[in-house]
Amino acid sequence: MNILDKIVKEKTNHLKYLKQKKYKIKKNKSSFYRSIEKEIRKGNNALIAEFKRFSPSIDKFKEIKFLQNTISDYDKSDCCCISILTDKNFGGSLNDLIIAKKLTSKPLIRKDFIINKKQIEESKQYGADAILLIAKILTKKNLTQLYNYSISIGLDVLIEIENKNEVKKIADVNAKLVGINNRNLREQKIDINKSIELANILKKTIIVSESGVNKKNIKSIKKNSNISSFLIGGSILNQKNKVSYINSLYLS
Repeated sequence: MNILDKIVKEKTNHLKYLKQKKYKIKKNKSSFYRSIEKEIRKGNNALIAEFKRFSPSIDKFKEIKFLQNTISDYDKSDCCCISILTDKNFGGSLNDLIIAKKLTSKPLIRKDFIINKKQIEESKQYGADAILLIAKILTKKNLTQLYNYSISIGLDVLIEIENKNEVKKIADVNAKLVGINNRNLREQKIDINKSIELANILKKTIIVSESGVNKKNIKSIKKNSNISSFLIGGSILNQKNKVSYINSLYLS
């Protein structure tokens, strides 16, 4: 069983526990999408800085000590939003969202493997301004339902795709934000050209390039596509001076 299938099975089993939970949902509007759109309109890169402790492909990021230190750096930087990876396979938890919310006023996206409405309600309860929906792990019907429900309770949504078939899967969703994952989730291989190729197919949406983005390739992605929004984790988390690194990407 590959890592993606393992995680989805874990989430399915966890639903039995989540069904017992009741959340009071405040339907206040999110500023996640607006923050990204604002930077793009100004001609800047809209950067989403991600926090995670490790990943299936990397045991540990060398310049991480504590969540608090990293989020404080992100708050001081020019990034417009912050991504918090809450899945345990990346060293995360929902408590990370709570802590991050206290340390920054920048909009937070909960990055996780969300497959049901209870996880969406949970995300709202724990302070997320937006959630990630991964097209690969959802049927077309479920993706549309979860997207519409998220919007209805005031959460913005970043829909993540990997290939042309998934472009077709999201065709009926009026998605304002689409993330192109340069990493193959099942094989954990990165191909930056994926963002460039798929961006040329997608129209009338803000595209976010995810995975493998760094100072060396960000200019190439921009030059060959209409992308100017990036979700960046690893290349930031391996920097000693995270604020300086993020700011160097802001106008590149």
